[in-house]
Amino acid sequence: MSTSKFAIQKVAVLGSGTMGSQIAAHCVNAGLQVWLLDLKDEESDNPNQQVLDNIKKLKKMNPSPLGMPEYADRIQVGNFTDDFEVLKEVDWICEAIIEKMDIKQQIMSDIEEVRTEGTIVSSNTSGLPIGKISENCSEEFRKHFLGTHFFNPPRYMKLLEVIPTDSTSDDVVNYMSRFCERDLGKGVVECKDTPNFIANRIGIFSMASIMAYFFDGTFRAEEIDYLLGTLTGYSKAATFRTADMSGLDVIHHVANNLYPAIPDDERREVFQLPESFEKMVEEGKYGNKAGEGFYKKVQTESGKEYKVIDPETHEYESQIDPEFESASEAKKKFDTAGERLKFLVNQDDKAGRFLWDIHCDLLLYAANRIPEITNSLESIDRAMKWGFNWELGPFERWDAIGVRESVKRMESEGREVPDTVFEMLDSGRDSFYDKEDGTVYNLATGEIESLSPPAEGAIQVSTLKANGKEIFGNESAGLYDLGDGIALFEFRTRKYTLGFELVQALDKACNIVKDRFDGLVISHDGDNFTYGANLMEAMQAWQQGDKERVQKAAKNFQDVAVGLRYQPFPVVVAPFGRALGGGVEFILHADEVVAHHELYAGLVEVGVGLLPAGGGTKEMLYRTMQQVMDDEQADPMPNIKEVFKTIGMAKVSDGAPKAREMGYLRDSDLVVMNRDLLITNAKAEARRMADAGYHPPEQPSIRVMGKQALSSLKLMLYIMHEANFITDYDKVVARKVAYIMSGGDLSEPQDVPEDYLLRLEREAFLELLEDERTQARIEHMLKKGKPLRN
Repeated sequence: MSTSKFAIQKVAVLGSGTMGSQIAAHCVNAGLQVWLLDLKDEESDNPNQQVLDNIKKLKKMNPSPLGMPEYADRIQVGNFTDDFEVLKEVDWICEAIIEKMDIKQQIMSDIEEVRTEGTIVSSNTSGLPIGKISENCSEEFRKHFLGTHFFNPPRYMKLLEVIPTDSTSDDVVNYMSRFCERDLGKGVVECKDTPNFIANRIGIFSMASIMAYFFDGTFRAEEIDYLLGTLTGYSKAATFRTADMSGLDVIHHVANNLYPAIPDDERREVFQLPESFEKMVEEGKYGNKAGEGFYKKVQTESGKEYKVIDPETHEYESQIDPEFESASEAKKKFDTAGERLKFLVNQDDKAGRFLWDIHCDLLLYAANRIPEITNSLESIDRAMKWGFNWELGPFERWDAIGVRESVKRMESEGREVPDTVFEMLDSGRDSFYDKEDGTVYNLATGEIESLSPPAEGAIQVSTLKANGKEIFGNESAGLYDLGDGIALFEFRTRKYTLGFELVQALDKACNIVKDRFDGLVISHDGDNFTYGANLMEAMQAWQQGDKERVQKAAKNFQDVAVGLRYQPFPVVVAPFGRALGGGVEFILHADEVVAHHELYAGLVEVGVGLLPAGGGTKEMLYRTMQQVMDDEQADPMPNIKEVFKTIGMAKVSDGAPKAREMGYLRDSDLVVMNRDLLITNAKAEARRMADAGYHPPEQPSIRVMGKQALSSLKLMLYIMHEANFITDYDKVVARKVAYIMSGGDLSEPQDVPEDYLLRLEREAFLELLEDERTQARIEHMLKKGKPLRN
C-alpha cells in the first residue's frame, strides 16, 4: 500500500498548443481524468473553440497521440477566463504555455490564487530557468513546484526530464518521478536547473558541432546521416533528419537562448550556428512541418523522392548513395554499433577522421558537464538515448572506442581531457560501465556505484544474467529464475525470430518450470517482442528437400504455442513493440498478457503467402464465437467477417488499445505504460495466479458455421478482389483462411474439437508452402523487407 500523501487522478493541462494538447492526450491514454484549458476565444461563439480546434488536430496526427481516436472525447475543455476554478479540483497542474518568462510567471500567480494547497504544479518549459518561473510565489507553492520537460511527441518519446528547484520538496520530486515512470510510462531523468537541462544541452551541442562539416562543404547531408545513423549507434533519423523532425526554428531558438546563458562553457562558440543555417531559418525552411529543411519530399515521375539541400545555393538536389570503403568494411565485419564505431574512428580516411573528431567533441563536452548539469553519467546517456533515440549514449560510446587508448590519442593531439577521467584511469578502471559486474563509475565523486534500473522496481534480463540467475541457455533462448517461484523465458535470436531451436527451448523450459517453479513469464530486454517465425530457416530447409523437418517444426510450434494454455502453471506473456505472426500466437494462448501500451501486434502471415498456423486462426475464431455464444439470437457472421478481414489483410495494431479491439488482447489482459516495468508486472501477475490456486482449462469445443460461413467469406473475397483491395494470390491465401474459419467443408453449423481446427491449419500451411507464389513472397520479404504483391 502506498504511503505517499500524493495521488494523481485528475490533471489540468494549461495551454492547448502542440505540446499541451499531446500531453493531455497522453494523460488520457494513461487513464487519467484530464482538463485542457487555454485562452478564451473571443472571436467565436464558443469560448473554448481554440481548445476544440487543437483537439481536432490530435485526431488527424500520424502517428496518433491518442491510444484510440475516441479518447479525444474524454478530454474536458475549458478556458482561463471561465474555467480556472477547476484547478481547485485537480491533483496536478501541468503548465505548457508560450515560452516567455513574464507570461509563465503571471500564470503561476493566477494558479496560486485558486489552487488547493498541496497540489503539484509543473512547467513544461524546454529551457527557461525553473526556479525563476515560480520565484514570486509562496514558499508552500514553491515546495510543490518543479519542471516536467516532455519530449515531442509525448506519447512516443520516452524521455521526461524532471527538474526540481532549490525549493522543491524531496517528497514531490520522488513522487513525480515515480508517477511519471509508472503511470505515464516515461524514462525519467532528474536534471539540475541549468540551461536547457541535459538532453538539449548535449544534443544541440552535438548537432551544432556536426553542422560545420556540412556547411563548409566537407560532407553532404546524406553522407553525414549515413555515418552518424545506426551504423555508429545514433538514431535511424541520424543528424539532419532529426533536425528536420525537431524543427530548425526550434534548434535555432534553443541555441540562441543557450549562448548568453552559458558564459563559462568552454565550447560556447559552437552554439553560434553557421550563417547559412540562419539563412535557412529566415527562408522558412523549418523542416518537416514546413515541407522543407535539410531534406524536401518532392513528387517525381518515378514517385516520391527526398531531395537534399545544397548548403551554398539552398536549392534541392537528388541524393547520392554514400560510399565510404571503411564504413562498408565495418558493416561486413561487425554486428554491433560499438564495434563498428571503434573500428571506424581508428581508420585514417575521410570518414574515420570525421568520426574521431566529432566524437572527441561530444565525449569531452559530456564529461565536462559533470557535475554542472548532473552528477550522473548514466543520466546523460539515458537522456540522449531516450530523448534523441541514440542507441549508445556518450559514455557508452567512449567505452566502445576504448577510454584508455582514446585518452592517450586525445592527449597526443593536444585535446584537454577532464581530470576526472584521468582519475578513473589512474584508479585502474578502464571503462565507465562494467555491465558484467553491474557497476558504473561516478565522475562527480570518483566512486564505483551499482547501475540503477531504468525505472524503480524494473527487472532486466541483463541484471539477472549478471547475478547468475540463468538456469539454461543457448544462442536462441534462455531461462532465468526471477525469484518468488517464477521463471522467465527470453528470446535471443536475431530480430527475436521464432526458429526451430527457440521453440524446442521453450518446450524444455516448460518442463523445467513444471518441476521447479510456480509460473512462467515470456519476455526479454529487446526493442521488439518478435518479428515472427524464422522464414529463412524454414525456406532453406524446404528448398533443400528437408520437408519432413519443416512439417515436424510446424506441428511442434503448434503444440508448444497452444500448449502454453494447458501447462499446469500460469503462463504470462509480456509483449512490446512489434509482436508479429507467431508472437501473437504466444499472446493468444497465454493465461494472461501484460502488454506495453505501445504494442504493434498482428497476424501478418498472409503477407508472405502463409496463414496463422500456430493456433492463431483457430484462436481468433474461438474468441469471436465466444462473444456471441451467450446470445442465441445473435448472428456470428459480422464478427467472423471482421476477424477474417483482420487476418486476411494482415492488420497490425497501432498500440495496445487497438490490439484489444482487434481481439489480440482480452479485456482482462493488463496494459502497462512503462516498457521497463513489463517483466516486473508480469511476474506479479504470475505469482498472483499461482497463489490463487491455478488450474489449466479444459480443451474447448469451438462452434463453426460450415458452408454458410464459407459462402459468405468467399463472396466477401470476390468483392474485395474485384475492387482491387487484394491481389490474385491474396485471394488464394485468404480462401484457405476462410476454409479453416468455416470449419472446412462441413455442411451444417456444429461444435468441433480444437484439434480439428489445428489440423486444418497445418494442412493449409504446408499446402501454401509448396506454392511457388508463397516461396516468391518469402524470398522477397527476406531480401527487400516488404511484402510482394503477387
